[in-house]
Amino acid sequence: MKFDEKVFQLRKESRLSQEEVAERMNVSRQTISNWENGSAQPTLSKAVDLADLFEVSLDELVGKTVRNIEKTSPILSALVGQIVTIYLNPETDAWISVSKTELKHCDVIEVTPSNLKVIMTEKKQRVERLFFLKDIIAFKKEGE
Repeated sequence: MKFDEKVFQLRKESRLSQEEVAERMNVSRQTISNWENGSAQPTLSKAVDLADLFEVSLDELVGKTVRNIEKTSPILSALVGQIVTIYLNPETDAWISVSKTELKHCDVIEVTPSNLKVIMTEKKQRVERLFFLKDIIAFKKEGE
């Protein structure tokens, strides 16, 4: 979304008129109109004030999407396709009961920077489970 569209959207979401925004920004209503129709841009200090008024970052105000690219550990990535035993933190709020902190024969099918997806056997059925890495204490490759 472009700056002019974002200003218009934020103003509408805030249920403010152009006059109200202009008054708070110490500019004319025409200035706000020009920002919204794309015929003018604010100075950097006015853009900061505008972002503060709408409680958004400058990046969001100007339409920049911020990508937080986390990389998955190569060690964890190497677990994909492996059969492992997973050791869970006993205080975890994961779906497994507190008494079951060792999960054997887990086939790792996917790893992300924050999750581990496995296929495991539960009550004689193969099920897919997703664990947060924060809940895992250790892994052990089976057969080693």
